[in-house]
Amino acid sequence: MLKPSLYFPLLTLLSIFSVFNQHQLMANQLQNPLSTSPKPGLTKEEEQQDSQEMVGLQAERIVYSLTFPMVFKAALELGVIDTMAAIEDGMWLSPSEIAFRLPTKPTNPEAPLILDRMMRLLASHSILKCRVVETGENDQTGKIERVYAAEPVCKFFLKDDDGSGSLRSLFMLCNDHVVFKNMSHIKDVILQGRDACVSAHGMKVFEYIASDEQFAEKFNPGMSDSSTMFMKKFLEKYKGFEDVNTLVDVGGAAGTLLGVVISKYPHIKGINFDQPPAIGHAHAYPGVEHVAGDMLVEIPKGDAIIMKWILHAWNDENFVKILKNCWASLPEKGKVIVLDVVMPTAEPKCDDLASNLRLTLDMFILTQRSGGRERTLPELGALGCAAGFSRCEFICRAYSLSLIEFHK
Repeated sequence: MLKPSLYFPLLTLLSIFSVFNQHQLMANQLQNPLSTSPKPGLTKEEEQQDSQEMVGLQAERIVYSLTFPMVFKAALELGVIDTMAAIEDGMWLSPSEIAFRLPTKPTNPEAPLILDRMMRLLASHSILKCRVVETGENDQTGKIERVYAAEPVCKFFLKDDDGSGSLRSLFMLCNDHVVFKNMSHIKDVILQGRDACVSAHGMKVFEYIASDEQFAEKFNPGMSDSSTMFMKKFLEKYKGFEDVNTLVDVGGAAGTLLGVVISKYPHIKGINFDQPPAIGHAHAYPGVEHVAGDMLVEIPKGDAIIMKWILHAWNDENFVKILKNCWASLPEKGKVIVLDVVMPTAEPKCDDLASNLRLTLDMFILTQRSGGRERTLPELGALGCAAGFSRCEFICRAYSLSLIEFHK
């Protein structure tokens, strides 16, 4: 069964792929945005007509926006992405060749044709490369076919066989019907202040997870694979663990985060702190001690405390309460390291992918935890000050997440 504390750290990661549903793939937005700007050289009347046409296309794209994540999910399930990423650089495959290389060989004779349709859509979202080539023994036949190769984004969705981290299982989890049902109750949250999970499933998050073991089992790889990926990215930039001797991970669940940190900094003693059900299923990592408890009551002592995707799940009152407990457990000059989303303060723009994603994350947490929200850096600083910390400092970012230090 899922460790209860896994749910809220996972929320931020799950939210990453709700942007697939709302705005399709980020790379597509970057490289081929649907612009409503008029084309040069047109009359005023033609400009108005062209603008209306573009707005209409934008509206239609919203209507069918669910199609892409479902097609991409099928590509993962079929092994298309793994197959494409495994081919040698410079090599291109036809749909028939791809069908032949799939782990499960299709019995449908039309499979190559359908795969071609699937991969054309993936190529339009910068998941795959596509080019048209002539077939036959010479160029007089007039017959053509499309061939495909992997784009760089594919590496984020491969099976995590080497322990480097992946978003594959997280994407599969994010696009589960249980998550969709929660998200469909945003209206109830706004109008009635209801918990979206209660509206969707008749019970709160922890209760539902305990009642649906099949869904709960999807969380573990989604959490561990993606957490590994994010933490390794932070470790490329962040040097703040070099002078830490004892590191406490509050809400650390299975202990994956500490395992990654200590693999690079073996001098650190790690304390993985979480609720008893989570600690009961924690993994064994060298240098990591698992301790059960409640972050709202007391937190183990250490030189530094780290919290990843934890504080955004709480309202301001409990946010400050948790930070006060951290303050009490730290020595003078100690610090809390927070890995979370920092909300933008500027006006939203459709071509600002990073800000768009953070705004999406904020709406997602709204549907998962009453009182949960993403915060701006000034808001984080004010709450840290209320808890007794002298300053709040942005250090670096890894994809959608920021690393913030609260200094005692």
